[in-house]
Amino acid sequence: MGSGLRAVGAGSSIQVRRLTADGRLRVVYTGRLQQASPEGIVLEAYWERPPLDLGYAVLEPADRFVEYFFPGQWFVIYEIHHHGDDRLKGWYCDITYPPRISGDVIEIRDLALDLFVTPGGEVLVLDEEEFEALSLQERDPQAYAAARGALEDLIGKVRRREPPFHQIPSHGF
Repeated sequence: MGSGLRAVGAGSSIQVRRLTADGRLRVVYTGRLQQASPEGIVLEAYWERPPLDLGYAVLEPADRFVEYFFPGQWFVIYEIHHHGDDRLKGWYCDITYPPRISGDVIEIRDLALDLFVTPGGEVLVLDEEEFEALSLQERDPQAYAAARGALEDLIGKVRRREPPFHQIPSHGF
């Protein structure tokens, strides 16, 4: 497959392990494989936690997530759909170390810097203070530059309406 997943087919269970920047386990959940190729992996997962009001969107039990993992890239994209009518709530993008993909496990280390894109194309950069508090600029300048570059790459993808942001109406952003 070239993606790092062992030979599993669409619909197979994939465990996602989300770690903090320093490698501590934060969340483990299971998604269903939708697609795997050398370019990336697409999973479908559902929000299984209590409602979470982020201020710009509310995550609710059974909201559907289409999750995009790209080997070698410093970000993960979560396309969020409403649990009732499947309407798009937006895209939550995590700036992370490149995902580690092995067997039926995807592991990501979050770098705190995030981007939220509304269905209309508005871009919200989030948690910059948390990202700066990691002191990567001093401790790991290459990771710092890669993370900042990933944020700019994502904003560029939104502007160019590259998948999965091709769903944004042309009058947005």
